[in-house]
Amino acid sequence: MKRNIIISVLAGLLAMPVLAQQKIYDPVLDPEVRVMPLEKQEVWENTSYMWYPGQLAAYRQQWLREQSQSRCMDVGYVGKFNPMQEVTWFKTNVNVKEATALAFASAGAENVEVTDNGKPFSGELSKGKHELVFKVNTKNQLPALIVNHHGNASWKASLDGKNWMPVETDARYNQPGVSPNNRINELAVINPKNIIPIKNYGVGQSINGISLGKNGAVIYDFWYDEVGTIVIDASSTGKLHFTVGESVEEVMNEVTKKFEQRPIEDVQLTGERQTISLPERALRYVKVSATEPMTIYGVKFEAKMWPVKEMLMTFESSDQGLNDLFNAGVATLHTSMHDFNLDGIKRDFLPWSMDAVASMLGMNLLMGDRQVARNNISIALMPPSPQQSDWGIVDYPLHALIALKQDYLRYGDLTTFEMFRDRIFQQMDFYIQVQDENGFIHASKPSSGFIPGWSRDNGPDDYGVACYPQIMLYENFRIAAYFCRLLKDNARAKEYTRRADQLEKNILNHFWDTEQKAFVNGYREDGSLDKRISHHAQYWAVLADIYPERLYDYLYETVIPSIPRYKDNISYEKGYEALAYIKAGRTKEFLQLLDEVWGDWLRQGYSRFPENFMVNEDVTKQLMFYGRSFGLSLCHGANGAPPVVLAAYGIFGFSQNDQKPNEYILSPNLLNLDWAKGRIPVKEGFIHISLTKNGTSEIEIPVGCQLTINYGGKTKVFKKAGKHRLT
Repeated sequence: MKRNIIISVLAGLLAMPVLAQQKIYDPVLDPEVRVMPLEKQEVWENTSYMWYPGQLAAYRQQWLREQSQSRCMDVGYVGKFNPMQEVTWFKTNVNVKEATALAFASAGAENVEVTDNGKPFSGELSKGKHELVFKVNTKNQLPALIVNHHGNASWKASLDGKNWMPVETDARYNQPGVSPNNRINELAVINPKNIIPIKNYGVGQSINGISLGKNGAVIYDFWYDEVGTIVIDASSTGKLHFTVGESVEEVMNEVTKKFEQRPIEDVQLTGERQTISLPERALRYVKVSATEPMTIYGVKFEAKMWPVKEMLMTFESSDQGLNDLFNAGVATLHTSMHDFNLDGIKRDFLPWSMDAVASMLGMNLLMGDRQVARNNISIALMPPSPQQSDWGIVDYPLHALIALKQDYLRYGDLTTFEMFRDRIFQQMDFYIQVQDENGFIHASKPSSGFIPGWSRDNGPDDYGVACYPQIMLYENFRIAAYFCRLLKDNARAKEYTRRADQLEKNILNHFWDTEQKAFVNGYREDGSLDKRISHHAQYWAVLADIYPERLYDYLYETVIPSIPRYKDNISYEKGYEALAYIKAGRTKEFLQLLDEVWGDWLRQGYSRFPENFMVNEDVTKQLMFYGRSFGLSLCHGANGAPPVVLAAYGIFGFSQNDQKPNEYILSPNLLNLDWAKGRIPVKEGFIHISLTKNGTSEIEIPVGCQLTINYGGKTKVFKKAGKHRLT
């Protein structure tokens, strides 16, 4: 019987029409998807809600924890994070030209105490200078304040009324009646793209109008893997049974106790036509089963999506397969954006610092959402005044400074660094405290150890002194010194540079294997040297300029191909590794890897990229994770980044001078493409690119930047805004 059902499902799949809509991977880009606009209330111009830096991230992280616990079956969340606070002080100094009233709001506050030059505020500002201090008290809500003031007052925030930091704010929160405690998700109404008949199924006048006989069943395929609510309009006297999931195999399985999401309870119908809204789930498919004959008048998927008006970076080429990879990467990143760049949307729906920062490699180019970027950075940083007991995954906080440099180069100012300055320096001081005599950091229990990714068939081990995090620490010292030089903090810059230089020497002395021409895994927990070679230390060494450039060919022609199961088991760190491939001049090889792994996944019929790829396994093993049958989340933001990285930094050859951030470089590599076109967002605007192998290539640059382009064997420098022909 089970075999007959599976044959029936496969027959249904083969009979499904191939719809043009299935070329569109992001619902926002699909004209058939209706995106409900956000409700608009009164807007205060030139002002917005503000809060203490990192506190929005702390509250949103807690909210996601609660959502995850209510929906997901197996949730583990290690580490200590920035704690939520319920009291915040806000301060500004203003010079008022004429007496004026002052309106403010703090939605959700239990009370707000306001002083004007140290005295209780009367409600009106007299002519002259004023120091305004607001103390906002809340309960289980973010202390946030919006003030409808005149002029460009500069605000600071404090958690104790003594130590002040620049406020964190976002221009979208400019409605006094809608505080940052409210979600800002848009609702995308998605209709089924296909239906897969299972049993006792009859077609009505449309894809949504169907009938089911007794014990009939049907699968609805919405194509888009999103988080949201299924709404069904039906009539019957029987019960409706639902199974939701990201694959046909998942929804066909009735052993729901092993699922990653809690099962949905059956619904008893009344005999009248009625509308049912199911609990929120992550899904692409829903199987509907009926105990009695039934008419289903309509089924829709109301997906909650992070508002994105348009994708900033665009890319299109003569290779449709490459276009599909890019578009699916875009969709994977967008689907995974909910306040942060999240982990898998099905399994835990939580932000993890490595996943979030790796996702930022694509998100900063595509969505350019700096608030999401700051939320990622805040949860990547350790809590204030960190202790060794605060460690969860030991190497994850090392991603924070890498993200901060991304933020600075992408958006062009130091505001994010200034917001988190205290926590950054406290974290760097912590690393200095825990370094051993060689400058290395160790992973030991009760921490969760080192976790570079899941694909570690050849190591390194969780505990001991792995090589790759020492290289990351070296890069952290270099980045910290970089920021200190920008801030004219020469003493710190000198100290961080000294530590980086010493650490580089010790990394080479302890972990470089002359015979293998690669970095070994590192020291095991018992102190023995693990001389195996894995890819993690190699790509971090390339990115940190430690791997010898003269050996790049050997690395990619001998070392990498010799790593066991390198292309068979692929995890979520590949955005970083993509950068290393491109830096080493191996864009062609990374495109081949993308096609063999990411492309294979799309050719299997998926519309998002998963957390892990097991390329040469059967579908049962491909969908497994943590030993659970459907434990793999089939939409994981970090694996949406590599195709975007390839397009931006490989095909277009984009890079930036970090010493002169308004100077950009393009070194295009069309590989086997006849043409490629698109745009890359920069802090000054957009660089538009149109490249052809046979024809006219041109670029267009915005005002305020310089572009050096290496193309066709020539180097040209453009300083004037506008269009420029290359060939």
